[in-house]
Amino acid sequence: FYTASGHDERVWNQAGFHELLKSGILWAIGDDRKTTYQSFLSSRPELTYETRDHIPNYEKRPKPLQYQHPLSPEMSLKYTQVPVGWKLELFAAEPQIVNPISLAWDERGRLWAAETVDYPNEIKDNRVGDDKIKILEDTDGDGRCDQVTTFADGLNIPTSLTFANGGVYVHHAAETLFLKDTNGDDKADLREVVLSGWGTGDTHAGPSNLRYGLDNQLYGTVGYSGFNHEGKKFGMGVYRFRKDGTDLQFLHQFNNNTWGLGFNNAGDTFGSTANNNPSFFGGIPATILPDGRGLSAEIIDSSSRFHPITPNIRQVDVFNGYTAAAGHAFANSANFPESWQGNTAFICGPTGNLLGKFRTSKKGASYHSQNDFALIASADEWFSPVAAEIGPDGHLWISDWYNFIIQHNPTPRDDRGGYKAKNGKGNAHINPNRDRQHGRIYRLIWDNAPRSKITSLHGVSDNELVAALDHDNQFWRLTAQRLLVDGKKTSVTDSLKKKIAQPGIGAVHALWTLHGLGNLDAQTHRNALLSTDSILRRNAVRALSHDPNGSNLLFQSGVINDPDLTTRLAAFVSLAQFPTTNPLKNALVNLTKNEVNLSDKLLHTALEAAGKKHDVSIFAEIVYQEIKGNLFENSTWSKKVYSGNGARHERSKDGGFRISSQTPTDTSWMTRLSVTPDTSYRLRGEIKTKQIQGGGLGAVLNVHELQNPRVHTKSLKGDNDWTEVSIDFNSSQHHQLHFNILYGGWESSTGIASYRNIRLTELEPVPQEDEGEEKDLIGNAKQGKELFLHHEVAACSRCHAIGGEGGIVGPSLDGIATRKGADYIRTSVLEPNAEISEGYPLPQ
Repeated sequence: FYTASGHDERVWNQAGFHELLKSGILWAIGDDRKTTYQSFLSSRPELTYETRDHIPNYEKRPKPLQYQHPLSPEMSLKYTQVPVGWKLELFAAEPQIVNPISLAWDERGRLWAAETVDYPNEIKDNRVGDDKIKILEDTDGDGRCDQVTTFADGLNIPTSLTFANGGVYVHHAAETLFLKDTNGDDKADLREVVLSGWGTGDTHAGPSNLRYGLDNQLYGTVGYSGFNHEGKKFGMGVYRFRKDGTDLQFLHQFNNNTWGLGFNNAGDTFGSTANNNPSFFGGIPATILPDGRGLSAEIIDSSSRFHPITPNIRQVDVFNGYTAAAGHAFANSANFPESWQGNTAFICGPTGNLLGKFRTSKKGASYHSQNDFALIASADEWFSPVAAEIGPDGHLWISDWYNFIIQHNPTPRDDRGGYKAKNGKGNAHINPNRDRQHGRIYRLIWDNAPRSKITSLHGVSDNELVAALDHDNQFWRLTAQRLLVDGKKTSVTDSLKKKIAQPGIGAVHALWTLHGLGNLDAQTHRNALLSTDSILRRNAVRALSHDPNGSNLLFQSGVINDPDLTTRLAAFVSLAQFPTTNPLKNALVNLTKNEVNLSDKLLHTALEAAGKKHDVSIFAEIVYQEIKGNLFENSTWSKKVYSGNGARHERSKDGGFRISSQTPTDTSWMTRLSVTPDTSYRLRGEIKTKQIQGGGLGAVLNVHELQNPRVHTKSLKGDNDWTEVSIDFNSSQHHQLHFNILYGGWESSTGIASYRNIRLTELEPVPQEDEGEEKDLIGNAKQGKELFLHHEVAACSRCHAIGGEGGIVGPSLDGIATRKGADYIRTSVLEPNAEISEGYPLPQ
């Protein structure tokens, strides 16, 4: 940044620099385009502002931002940018819809929206409020809503809806409701409680994102308000349940408030969270992990930063990043460029006035999500996309909350936010600038998008529903599947079986339709497991019953060595759900000899969980040794107070720490340290306590970011002499972590706690010597020949020939013993895809 004259220009006038760039761009585009641009600017009114109180200044700007006046939908569009070749069209706006929080479509292609003017703090004592479920229709085909019907009213902060079982499921914490129109007047006259137990302590941390899954169950997310009912307790992640509300399962644990959920064409689960983690992959159901704890989901985004086009964004934390990421819808239709289809996700960033675009790609058994910047961004400070979904027309629909105040909490105070505010019943700060009069719904349309071949599946024939399973829009495929299953259309069983034998995504939906109808027979299931399509194989694995029949089908198919690692992962997950047998135990041991299974984090985790389920020591207990010195040697420790104000923090000359309080306090000494991702560490020290009382953990050491499960040393309360404590942990995907010398621990304590010899060291595994060589096994040639030539499923002769008998898919095995060694042959039998001969590609 040095000029030709040698001046250091690293600190420049940013506005002037931007003007210089602008001038260069205008010069480059030519006079005609410049004239068009200037005409556009002259037709666009200037934004207007006024100075108001109650505008939080969490960013600690020199002065709080002013209050921008709201714009009409037409003017807001003029301040909103989309890519070249795309257009953003308004479908509905106030007064048709206000504060739309969730979108869904029925089999007629009609848009349904959850409208909540009660959010965030108007929690009614009897939960009868002013919120509604509305049906918004375009009856004249001009692309704009012209008819609004209120399906259900009297609701109080509904957060999500989806269709199944002939009606509508609605999250309405503390309950999930089933609403149904029984007489055809588009009014809900049946209302049933399907689930109870959702937390109501914070209205932006409850249940949301209801979805109909490929497996014909209902999926959703929940934040830190969590679920707690009849002994089942969880929070911050993804769950599913059957349509009657039974078999509620918590599947994927995220690390903070969860507002996003989406499925790609294969039915793989993705999600987003509110604070700095816009893209997760849910690779392993928590139901197979010991005590439900462990790696059930991992962060996969390349960057959590977002890229607004106005400097006037307002955030509470994670500044310039996805501090309110919502939704994770995929471009699962043909109305997007081919390179986007099935792998591009859309994630809302309302505090940045934008909608982000993330491109996913396979990475081992998992995925990588590349942050491709903003797809839609606005300089209108009210533009607040909170949901984005692919509609029945194949286009991307956006729910614009359209509100100047989008922040929920923390509640502003003098030192954080710039003024002292109060909390409301929904745990959001009370702010008179919150708006309850606006709301918009848009469609983003690609210029080259084809016109949808289906506009409605209402009342069509069963055969038309089967044909719709092949549609290029996942919405119609899932809708057709749902109607066939809910309608118990068993007459199409033969047609569905034929579709499974045909190439294409329709085979996956045919599989799950048969499964939902209870008509997925063993032979059809076996054929799907042996398919050349990895997506069909993956879903066939997921559809297996967790009994000996399912186990037999799995082992007959060879998917435990699948070349597609995400499909292999699904097989490993199934291993943890089958009954324990000796062959299964042997398989687990053999699978750990494959380096890929050991080096891939998800495959390793799933195998380890299966081993613990079946009481097999498939991994020798890893012994670690400490390397390097104390990583805290140059750390700067600062005091942190989470609750209470009576604590006294002291440091001793020998480097020790002391915290004492006579009143209930939750506090710590904290330091931040750079760490290496996916690396093992040991946090240890000595703690002495005197009369430590109260809730929480008392006196511990902990890693602040690692809370699911919480990473902390053992809890010390009461009176304890110097006690050595330690905890080993993995840094996961973190590059930095905060470490606490903690007093209280999520609740308050009183008493005295002293800490010394606090250390953090990196760990490395110590190589273990083999206990002995493997013994030679005596084979049975007669049984081997029978298996090679005639086994119903695993016959090698399907692909390979020997002595002129067999198939031609793979190379002939004549003379294999003279050409290859015993290790090669053993590996090829146990894992046929470990090494492939040239000219014989693997099925995809």
